[in-house]
Amino acid sequence: MRKLLYISLALIAIAACNSDKPGKKIIQPEKMVPVLIDLHLVYAIQAEPTFREISRTVDTIDSHSYIFEKHNITRVEFDSSIAWYSRHPELFTGIYDEVVGKLTRLSDSLDPDQER
Repeated sequence: MRKLLYISLALIAIAACNSDKPGKKIIQPEKMVPVLIDLHLVYAIQAEPTFREISRTVDTIDSHSYIFEKHNITRVEFDSSIAWYSRHPELFTGIYDEVVGKLTRLSDSLDPDQER
């Protein structure tokens, strides 16, 4: 009887660890997409030479904290979610497909030389 209990507990633990759906503490894909878009926009701005020149003389704010506050998440939630999605690349790929698509549309809408 005890052996059956241990086997049952082991199977339950394995099933819980192998869930393909994000848990309650993981940022859901529909909320993760705008967070990643904002992060990538900030990274693009920070990569610009003009920004680097300005930031030498002015204190820069912690852009991650601002984005996390804007989206009402914590750094721990974000880091845990990135780690979880990294272990589930098929879901992470879908999230990033949406991020790239939205960033591409945004870029195209801002490019005056882009044919419409």
